Amino acid sequence: MVFTIKTKKTEAKESLIDGREAFNLWDILRSKYVVLERIMLWEKCAKDTDLVVLIQLLRRTLQENVNILEKQMFKYSVKSPDQNKSGANFPGSSQAITDQLIAGDILIYMQEHVENLLKGFTTSMTNDNIRGLFQKLTVKTIDQLEKLIQYLKLKGWIETPPLYQHVDPNINESLTTVEATSLWDHLTLRYDNLQTTEIYMVFVHDGDFKATLEKGIITLKKQVNILEKELQYFGIPMPKRPSKVTMKPNNTEILFDDHMYRTLLIGLRTVAVLHARTIKEITYNDRIRGVFRKMATDELSYIDKYFLYGKTKGWLHTIPKYGRY
Repeated sequence: MVFTIKTKKTEAKESLIDGREAFNLWDILRSKYVVLERIMLWEKCAKDTDLVVLIQLLRRTLQENVNILEKQMFKYSVKSPDQNKSGANFPGSSQAITDQLIAGDILIYMQEHVENLLKGFTTSMTNDNIRGLFQKLTVKTIDQLEKLIQYLKLKGWIETPPLYQHVDPNINESLTTVEATSLWDHLTLRYDNLQTTEIYMVFVHDGDFKATLEKGIITLKKQVNILEKELQYFGIPMPKRPSKVTMKPNNTEILFDDHMYRTLLIGLRTVAVLHARTIKEITYNDRIRGVFRKMATDELSYIDKYFLYGKTKGWLHTIPKYGRY
């Protein structure tokens, strides 16, 4: 059995948060306060029994998350935003607010909140606990968004975007334009990330970093294979693949490990942003949405491990701290 002994130095380090993390906590808590106030109005106006249950579940989940965030604000002495009102009354007739309008409003909130949480996760670099919290909240919100989309489809309350007109006629599966272009966007981005990583491999000096890049290449190739199969299946034009051979230069000292690490971190963050946009936009093809949901949640784990690795090497730039330390 391994025991971890916390010294005063370790505890002090764990109590540190940077300026961006302080804002992330404040911003996400503020958005939850706002939507909690809306929910009180939605609950008074909703008529559909299933919608009322959905709203009540969402309110409980939001309140739980608010409690967690408030504790973090208190723990790190971060100024909190004003709370939501304790109650709400709808002025005039609630008949003017339809169930479909309420459900659509919830959908927009959930879609935007996924993006907001991903931003909080990818920009929380100093405090691992804060980043871990945002990771859990992001995964939970992605799962809740999936259930909401299925509910909206069951009710017939979600519109179908323009369909992609060039799907292979031999298959019985439809695809929207945004789903087709998202598959193409993700594949081209991974081609670029894969080529960049393979180029960096010939410049790396640190053995641990090289092993990390090798694992990254394996992951990228798996994702490329998945995406290529989807493009071929639907008959979507394939982008040009990068060169297979990477030439080794005579001088490998023109690039530094820490610089290459941070450049690849930018690539990982770019993928996370693209995942957030994709999750927001894909509502038609459930199977394709499932592919991207899996990639998005996996990406969170990769980024978290990459952050931790960079911190052990001292390769992350120090962000201005929050508070006086």
